[in-house]
Amino acid sequence: MIVKLRALLLILALCIVQGCSLTSEIPPSSGYPAAGCPATTEPLPPSSELGEIPPLFDNHTLAQEPFFDREAPYDFEFEMNERIEWWVQQYSDRYRKQFLLTLARFDSVRPAMEEILASQGLPRDLVYLSMVESSGKANAVSRTGATGYWQFMIGTARHYDLTVNRWVDERRDLEKSTRAAARYLKNLHTLFGDWLLAGAAYNAGEGTINRIMKRNPEVSCFWDISHPMPIKTETLQYVPKFIATLILAKNRAHYGLEVPDDLKIAPLGYETVRVKGFSYLDEIAEAAGFSEAQLVRLNPELIRRCTPPRGGEYLLKVPQGTAPAVAQYLQKTHSTRVEYVTHTIRKGDTLIGLGKKYSSSARDIARANRMKASDILTIGKVLVIPRGELSADIRPPSRHRHVVARGENLRGIARLYGVSLEDIVEVNGIRNPSLIYPGTALKIPPQLHSSSSPRMVQYRVKKGDTVWGISQKFEVSTSDVIRWNRLKPSARIQPGDEITIYHR
Repeated sequence: MIVKLRALLLILALCIVQGCSLTSEIPPSSGYPAAGCPATTEPLPPSSELGEIPPLFDNHTLAQEPFFDREAPYDFEFEMNERIEWWVQQYSDRYRKQFLLTLARFDSVRPAMEEILASQGLPRDLVYLSMVESSGKANAVSRTGATGYWQFMIGTARHYDLTVNRWVDERRDLEKSTRAAARYLKNLHTLFGDWLLAGAAYNAGEGTINRIMKRNPEVSCFWDISHPMPIKTETLQYVPKFIATLILAKNRAHYGLEVPDDLKIAPLGYETVRVKGFSYLDEIAEAAGFSEAQLVRLNPELIRRCTPPRGGEYLLKVPQGTAPAVAQYLQKTHSTRVEYVTHTIRKGDTLIGLGKKYSSSARDIARANRMKASDILTIGKVLVIPRGELSADIRPPSRHRHVVARGENLRGIARLYGVSLEDIVEVNGIRNPSLIYPGTALKIPPQLHSSSSPRMVQYRVKKGDTVWGISQKFEVSTSDVIRWNRLKPSARIQPGDEITIYHR
């Protein structure tokens, strides 16, 4: 009896020293001590790139007391607790450099997102959910396939009217995905009556939070949820990370997180042009005098670097001031009809003679075959002959176009270019895939540039490499690299080591 009493007293003493909660137990592996249920009226949600940092809390005293200005203009009320304080400390100290780079990137998209949230009647500060989810990257893809600024899974995206198919992934579109996220968050808030629980549901799914609350009547707010309830540690960390991110972003000067000028990324100014049908982004950019990279950055949802072949007009974003040039090019491409035929060079053939024979010109034939008008013709060589007016603004057959030769079929052509038969049929509006004629010019759609699932890369460490440097090279989080390779946060990598990266 005396032994049991001594053991009980020892346990109570340890709880007092370590700040244990007797009502909400979170094991040390969760990364932070338990917290009670602070009074909240309208708080927030979630996590991913910044949110994948392994739990490191060891009950040591924080390096500095977290700064929390209660008079700051937050869009909702919340109370601080130890779990939030711990993530504030991690992001502002240990992971300060990574957080600052993420903040700089996110600032370029944040104002547009805030306006959309406000227009939907949501607190503007919910925008930092996207920062924790994707670090403000349009092409962010998780290992489970969650994609875009707000990390939607395909099923949820389609439920909220986002198009996801072989040509377009609107989860990567800033405006469309943010409107969808606003609707989703509204529905979650209606279901749970609390932004924190809505945030947890955004991460774990509303079914998970519903089941927990039904089976545990004592759960009245997010802070009541803990292990051993059927909840992932990731979700338990999700809300504290979000609030910590919000506090740091709105108190930058105090934490030394003001973004320097050399890291700032200016939002892209753009205009819109209506595109009828299928067009290649690189050809539009070349004709209008800007880089394809600019067009890709403005339209990350166009995952094939072309506009979709069906579905009517597509509203394409183009750099500020270029809309007239793009519209002029599109008008010419859609109004000009050029037929391509093939001709095998015979003795006595000349480009001028071939031009007269096929109602073309020596210049257009030379351009179509990537040759000079003065080049000597080789007997037996097959030339592509454009018939009809070939404007200087219209690109000739290239890697995007294929002139059908005798004996070819669509399946073989699709294999040749690494695209699907269905893609070629859809782009060219072919009614009978088994019937094509020699000399027919086919548009070849680009291969998929951004997959919905990341691919695995084995990276060999070079001299001077660090985990952080490798993560920046592949645009993934440091914590993901640590997790994928089962490294300790303090582990050192050596030249020659192989690091696994799930790269998009």
